[in-house]
Amino acid sequence: MKIHSCIQRKMILGLFVLLAIGMGQAQIGGDVIKVEIPFQFSVGAKTFSAGEYSLKPLLPGTVLLRDQAGQVLTSIGTNSIESLQAPRTVKLVFNGYAGQYFLTQIWKAGDSTGREVIKSPTEVEMARKYSPGQQIALRVVAHR
Repeated sequence: MKIHSCIQRKMILGLFVLLAIGMGQAQIGGDVIKVEIPFQFSVGAKTFSAGEYSLKPLLPGTVLLRDQAGQVLTSIGTNSIESLQAPRTVKLVFNGYAGQYFLTQIWKAGDSTGREVIKSPTEVEMARKYSPGQQIALRVVAHR
């Protein structure tokens, strides 16, 4: 029984190491988008003030939101979306309801596949209450 338990622990440790290596490679491979957002906005259950932020892909369905100092503020769950026309520049799309804005889409320049942020319960409720909402697209000129 002890041998079986030892093998299980080694397999779990091996899987953890492979997952950690994969996550590290995903962090290195993605483009960082830096953006000045001129209004207060929400992502999930968190609200952020106007200011400079960066977005970095972490895993296929996750993007990290960071402040100016590089501190991770939240991870953003996303789904893949497609457009018939790829944007010429990086583009962030926000849905607005009664003056409250929610990050809803992230597009890279020249890519017809973007990321759609999973709606929070708060945004779903606001959309029901204030339908139709307003949509704002920020075009990002500089990113690295």
